[in-house]
Amino acid sequence: MKKTALYFALCTASILAAAACKPSTLRPTDELTQGPSANVEYAAKPGDTLMVKVWGEPQLTGEVYVREDGRFTLPLIEDVPAENLTLRQITEDVTKRLQAFVPAASVTISVVQTAPIRYYLSGQFVKPGEYRSEGRITFLQAISTGGGLAPFADESSIILIRRGPEGELRYELDYNQVVEGKDPNPELKDGDTIAVK
Repeated sequence: MKKTALYFALCTASILAAAACKPSTLRPTDELTQGPSANVEYAAKPGDTLMVKVWGEPQLTGEVYVREDGRFTLPLIEDVPAENLTLRQITEDVTKRLQAFVPAASVTISVVQTAPIRYYLSGQFVKPGEYRSEGRITFLQAISTGGGLAPFADESSIILIRRGPEGELRYELDYNQVVEGKDPNPELKDGDTIAVK
């Protein structure tokens, strides 16, 4: 009997130790207070409208739309990749492609309008679903667009799910702590999901 109790105690301790060592899937919320670096160049994304100017070539100058496949079309060189590329990289690519037709092409590219931010409200919201914002939008503003939290929502555990270079990132936020300024009120990024049980 004593051996059985000892075995049970050792197994329980092993399980608890393994659970303690298991890495959390939640990220520290202070990461959300770190805004984009001023040195980070803008990268184009589907839905953006860009202005392509080719000096002395009006037929090659004008606004282009970055399609869902991440490309835009320009006369002579047809489809040009743009998604996740900086304006500098796109400019260099367009200049290189045009050299066969306009050897001394001088190209400048700028952003006319950025794509809307798409975000999703999942779970206990008054109006869950997919939303779009034409401009910057914060965590609290996004919750408001969904009509606020439903009556039995767990306000203390709202999960912000974000796609990152290393995969899916999850942050746990307390609604009241955010309102009081104790937790960050992050700006949403395209594709973010806010989930609450």
